[in-house]
Amino acid sequence: MENSSKPLDTTPIGIFIVGGILLGGFFPMMAGYFTPAASPLLAAIIVASAVVFIILMVIEIGNKNLFGATVNGVFGVLLGLAPGLVMVFQFLAQGSGVEVDPRILGWYFFYVSFVLLIIGYVAGYMFWHFTIVFWALAVILVLMGMVFAGYLDHSWNEILAWPMLVGGLYFAYMGTATFLAEMLHRPVLPLGGPMFKAKH
Repeated sequence: MENSSKPLDTTPIGIFIVGGILLGGFFPMMAGYFTPAASPLLAAIIVASAVVFIILMVIEIGNKNLFGATVNGVFGVLLGLAPGLVMVFQFLAQGSGVEVDPRILGWYFFYVSFVLLIIGYVAGYMFWHFTIVFWALAVILVLMGMVFAGYLDHSWNEILAWPMLVGGLYFAYMGTATFLAEMLHRPVLPLGGPMFKAKH
């Protein structure tokens, strides 16, 4: 039986959700497999995922896990609820004949990329590849922000779709590895070591 006094590790849940958003949402959308008419459905996926991330954030706060709470909060609010609602309101506004200026989302992504740089540095004390992935996501968000803000052409979306695919596959692997390790109480798939070593 599981030890009920052990704090719940929510890591696999969040990782699986991120992988699903990237593989089943952003990659096919940005690669051009769907028309922009699919945006409201993608927004629904993002908002639904955001609700779960916010719940996970509350759980991690209860576990006194600042890193886990922060990551879930960032994915739940900064990368989930806010962009998802922006997409919904933009679609509703366009359907009502109200002109909106989506460039504000580009500037918003600039800030989120800065947050991911900070999280990526701390994540490097756990796994070296965490740093690479978070920093890569930060760069992708900067480029996406430049597209939304009007500094880059929308043709960049097709280019940025492929790093989304790689990121989705990575998160699918990490979700599987962390879930199996937690359930079987032993490493099943290699996870690697830290990039940085804490000084004691």
